[in-house]
Amino acid sequence: MMHSAPRAAAFAAYPIVSPYKKPAPKPVAKAVRPQRATMMTRRYETSWLTDAGTIETATRIAPAIAEFEEAFSALARGTLIETTDGLVAVEDLVPGQRVATAEGRIETVTWIGSMTLFPPHAVPGLAPSLLTRITSEAFGEGRPMPDLILGPQARLLLSGGRCRMPGYTRAYAPARCLIDCESIVEVTPVAPVTMFHIVLERHGSLCCAGIEVESYHPGRAHAERFDPQLAALFIAMFPQMSGFSDFGPLAHPRLSADEMEMMAAA
Repeated sequence: MMHSAPRAAAFAAYPIVSPYKKPAPKPVAKAVRPQRATMMTRRYETSWLTDAGTIETATRIAPAIAEFEEAFSALARGTLIETTDGLVAVEDLVPGQRVATAEGRIETVTWIGSMTLFPPHAVPGLAPSLLTRITSEAFGEGRPMPDLILGPQARLLLSGGRCRMPGYTRAYAPARCLIDCESIVEVTPVAPVTMFHIVLERHGSLCCAGIEVESYHPGRAHAERFDPQLAALFIAMFPQMSGFSDFGPLAHPRLSADEMEMMAAA
């Protein structure tokens, strides 16, 4: 006598999966939106001459990028500027004072900016700033007197035998390109250093401790490196200006680092 129940139980223990059954959908991972890199900022101090002849001041927080920092960091605190009132330390200079330029003019200071450069690793995420020290009389008697400390993007006026670029009798050169590790050296600040820069009514060369240093000018292509929002933020740092064109023409052409290398090799 045969019984069917055990046979049915055997098949029940090994269930058959149909090949046509759709597999369960896998969970879909949510797309991870890339995080925007945080832009470091700095505090910038500004003072400027208004149309009414008064002096206004402001403290602004803006991006810690080279294009902004260049406008605030050419001359170290203590740099002596030749003015119609005699030699004045840059930190004591105020908008409205008149300075002598290497072009033989007397120009009005319309804006002064300043910022603090910190030693390496003092501010996490902020790149270290390297300064250029021109030692006393590196360019001849009294040039400079005393040592002159310049910012990362400061430019000197080269003329005569020092400007050997064909077609130029005078030109601005990055101070860092003149480093010779003897009389002109690169230095890293070991303590916070207050730096300054100056805008003149007409662009020219400041006479600083016997050395000619370019006053601030953003350059012809500066606006092209910014998007509209950043350009508006930058020009707002100069309330005496309505736009980039108000800086006027450059007093002299600027030499690039590559042109400086060509000149040195000639």
